[in-house]
Amino acid sequence: MKRSLSVVLLAVVFVQQVFAQSIDEGKKFMYYERFNSAKEVFTKLLAANAKNEDAAYWLGQAYLGLEDVAKAKQTYQTALQGNPTSPLLLAGMGQVELIENKTTDARNHFDMAVNTSKSKDIDVLHAVGRANAYTKAGDANYGITMLQKATTLKGFKDPSVYVTMGDAYRKLVDGGNAVLAFKNALAINPTYAAAKHKEGLIYESQKNKEFFIPAFEEAVRMDPNYGPAFYSLYVYWYFRDVTKAEDYLNKYIAAIDSDPQNDYYRIYLKYASGQFAEAITQSDDLIKRVGVDVIKPRIYVLKAYSHKSLAEKAAKEKDSVKAVAEYANAKKNIDIYLSKSKSEEVVPKDYELLGDIVAGTPGSESQAYANYERAMNMDTAAENKASYLQKAVDLAKKQKDKIATAYWMAKQYNAKKNPTNVDIYNLGRAYMDAGSVDFNAFKSADSIFTIYTEKYPTQYFGYYWRGRANWSIDTSMMNGMANPHFEKFIELALPLLKTADSSNAVGSVKLAYKYFIGYNIFVKKDYKVAIEYCDKILAIDPADQEAADYKRQLTGGKTQSTGNTATPAGNNQKKPATGSKPAATKSPATSARKR
Repeated sequence: MKRSLSVVLLAVVFVQQVFAQSIDEGKKFMYYERFNSAKEVFTKLLAANAKNEDAAYWLGQAYLGLEDVAKAKQTYQTALQGNPTSPLLLAGMGQVELIENKTTDARNHFDMAVNTSKSKDIDVLHAVGRANAYTKAGDANYGITMLQKATTLKGFKDPSVYVTMGDAYRKLVDGGNAVLAFKNALAINPTYAAAKHKEGLIYESQKNKEFFIPAFEEAVRMDPNYGPAFYSLYVYWYFRDVTKAEDYLNKYIAAIDSDPQNDYYRIYLKYASGQFAEAITQSDDLIKRVGVDVIKPRIYVLKAYSHKSLAEKAAKEKDSVKAVAEYANAKKNIDIYLSKSKSEEVVPKDYELLGDIVAGTPGSESQAYANYERAMNMDTAAENKASYLQKAVDLAKKQKDKIATAYWMAKQYNAKKNPTNVDIYNLGRAYMDAGSVDFNAFKSADSIFTIYTEKYPTQYFGYYWRGRANWSIDTSMMNGMANPHFEKFIELALPLLKTADSSNAVGSVKLAYKYFIGYNIFVKKDYKVAIEYCDKILAIDPADQEAADYKRQLTGGKTQSTGNTATPAGNNQKKPATGSKPAATKSPATSARKR
């Protein structure tokens, strides 16, 4: 009898070990982000024992990895019916609720899970931390608190907890603490590739190539089966070295679950190498093989990029018919992608692509602005925002839309933390140009050049253009609005006329003098002063025929002049020389580039 009991006991222990090994096997697949393989393991375990809460929890996690929230929710709901107070399952359901933006319900379930386990279960605390780190609506600080509790419990030695903690800090854009957490994970397990890879992701977000490339390479040396690090290396080399990218892609595909859709990555290399037509053909073949209802929508983005590239090529070759057709195909595919994708799957670059496509489509150019703005509003990277804004500015200039140019340049200016004198100058000039279409733009120009004079009181450009703006507002000169600004400009500019670089200021000084000729003739009726201003012009430029003609008129002589100084140069008359653009106060290179 005792022998029979011993055999039964051994059998129970053996079964428990098998289940434990299987759970660990599934969790290992989760670590490698092989979610399909993990799903198969946990599905079998749950089929063998419907009350296996560990298997149920991790099956739900596998479904979330596969972006199947509905299946994850169903898994947790079913498991909770048999075990309604399971802390692990409550944490899993809370994660689903965060995805559904049910933050109050989620917090209730998290608190219940933690309290039921008396804050003494590492796996439960980790599950709560995981849920808050990896969901948009999750509270990263709350998650970190739970994860920190887990690290203080007796027997703790799980590097994955520190990796999740690091990702929670990444969510908070706290790179310092994130790196520290990843290093803590490596202190527990020096070959834990996920920690080294994610440390690299921190440096990648900081554009620190000297650190993130070695980190990715070290991760794959630590564990040649860790696919995510190979993927990061593939992405980095994608536009830099197609051969290297292909090598890393092959290693990535060898490390992940087999899936026909993996061919998508290979097709993208066709695009990277400029084989746009081949990329389109192979994309269509893959869609047919996998099925339109199964294929991941991003394949249509690849097609859109490829068609856009063919359109741009056709435009350069002056083949307008082909260019229009290819832009139409690009638009069709990006529209399919947007219609098939969930809102959270769409990234700012997708709207930038749509903006580029309609910007190149005759008659649809104006639609591009809304898409660039949408991309800008979605993106958190300042560098990317600047790129979208520049595209909008460039399009407005290409369309010769002065109002739109000023509008987007104003947004561009406001987005800069420390705009330079050249930035202020360029925006002011854009408003001056827009004034020919909308009179109110002259007022905006005056406001911008006021900023210039306040920030750079010893530079004459701001005063000169305040004079021009106010002359354009006060066209009759009756209010003398331009007077103080031109006077200050002349005061600052006159000393420059004695330098070797005087040619930059001569044209602007002459225009200011001509303003005062008109002002004294038509407003003050002081012809003597008007003649004095004619003499001032002729003193710096004896060949100025216009000034000579004015003087002859004012002195009773004959004139050949047809000009009229009473009209501001900002209007539709021929403009005299306006002087050079200001050099950048902080960056001369910027000024030279923008001349």
